[in-house]
Amino acid sequence: MGIGYGRFWEMKEGGPYDGGDEVFKCKDCGAVSYPEDGHNGEPAPGHCRKSCTSKDTDWAPGRVPSAYKRNFDRIFPDAPGVGV
Repeated sequence: MGIGYGRFWEMKEGGPYDGGDEVFKCKDCGAVSYPEDGHNGEPAPGHCRKSCTSKDTDWAPGRVPSAYKRNFDRIFPDAPGVGV
């Protein structure tokens, strides 16, 4: 499983008196995907917003917020790549 499934909630959509559809809801942006196999299927990160972190299936080097970079530069001032 390449996608971080921990970023999606398995939910049932519908009221208390009907069966409801099994859906996955993104914890980051709230997008809902409706897999054909219900919870046996896979969430579709393509339904997420463009800036949603759940769309990323793998960690990419350098993809960190600017606060992380500033903190790293402050802690390790002599490290290679400081200020980049």
